[in-house]
Amino acid sequence: MSLYARIRQVLMVGGVETFGVAVGGIAGLLIVNLLPKDQYAVYTFLMACMSLMIGIGDLGLGQCVLPVVGRRASDSHWVMGVCRQIFRWRWILMALALAIVLPYWLNASTQHAWIAPAYLAATGAMLVVLPLTLSASFSHMVLLVLGQVGALNRAALAMHSTRFLLVAAVLLAPFGEWQTSALFAATALSLVVDIRLQQRSLNALAIENREFNGEERDWVKRETLRIALPLVPSSIFFQVQSVITVLIVSLFGTTDMLAEVGALGRLAMILVVLDRVTNMLLFPAIARSAGGPTFVKRLLQVHGAYLGLMLLIFLTAVIWPQYWMLLLGRQYEAQQPYLWLAIGAYVLISGSGFAFRTLTGRGATARQWFTIPLVLVVQAAFVALAGVNTLPLVLAFNLVTSLTHFIYQYALVLARLPEWRRTA
Repeated sequence: MSLYARIRQVLMVGGVETFGVAVGGIAGLLIVNLLPKDQYAVYTFLMACMSLMIGIGDLGLGQCVLPVVGRRASDSHWVMGVCRQIFRWRWILMALALAIVLPYWLNASTQHAWIAPAYLAATGAMLVVLPLTLSASFSHMVLLVLGQVGALNRAALAMHSTRFLLVAAVLLAPFGEWQTSALFAATALSLVVDIRLQQRSLNALAIENREFNGEERDWVKRETLRIALPLVPSSIFFQVQSVITVLIVSLFGTTDMLAEVGALGRLAMILVVLDRVTNMLLFPAIARSAGGPTFVKRLLQVHGAYLGLMLLIFLTAVIWPQYWMLLLGRQYEAQQPYLWLAIGAYVLISGSGFAFRTLTGRGATARQWFTIPLVLVVQAAFVALAGVNTLPLVLAFNLVTSLTHFIYQYALVLARLPEWRRTA
């Protein structure tokens, strides 16, 4: 691909993703501002449950597609077969995740006295979103590996626009205590739009619909297990860690604290733009690269630019927190002094995720499990010394946890650079 074509692709994807995140961010901020605080606490909790189930239903499998496909990304039959086999396992794991998360949901729901018809309806709508999310992820992954960026952009535009209009309608309509369930229903309908458009693009490619033969199927299974098995312990751990603040507050905090943690998390939406653009354009290229000194040089430049931008975002939260807090409304203005803790944690965890995806894109999944005892020791020390009984302490706990992940993932990347420099 020429430099001009690459720049054009980056601008196009960046523009669409920026639009999507902007629309999603505006919708999220409307929810924060217009949804009553008690309902927003419920919304935050159910979103955390959904995120946990999606994560447990992955267990590193989502990181296997690019390295297993490797340099055969132009072979549509191969790409479809690899994705189908890997996602078949993800469906099974999602059913297992539901059984794992259900006791936690029941305990927290009972503790906060949420059990009521409207709450059960919201939970049911959230459970409808789960399989739709996995179906959308499958078609998205196939189109992404095949380089169908235009198709993904069109589907994303339609999905984000649909969700924004539906969310706005829900918030303006007199749904009362049923607003949370209506918001999840809006997400479900927007995912249906996304799936239909992506499926239409897949049908247009006329990919041969046949199963792998025994040799191909066995090779994909062996290679997937080789990459995924080292990730299983850390994947489970990372998924719990990704919602650790919500888990802690839901078990030990108040409903108001749960809403405040969720509201501060909304301000990290700007980081999603970078993550989505790099997921679509950068990491497939990293997976296809043969390696060598030029590859390592460019990789270091990309990471330097990414981390520099993360630092600038964090500094704006330190220097001008009042402008960030305008987005949340008066319900949450008392949390302004703690903004830097929340944004700092999200910046660090985004950076560690960037490093993690670099490693998995190259199939370098060894030694990930070492992060588990390391993070647990740091967290136990923090709880013993400071506790987690107030919102600032919970946010500080999350910041220290994110910093530990960040340091460890970049240590793994730096340790791999000599090997990648030699590989060509």
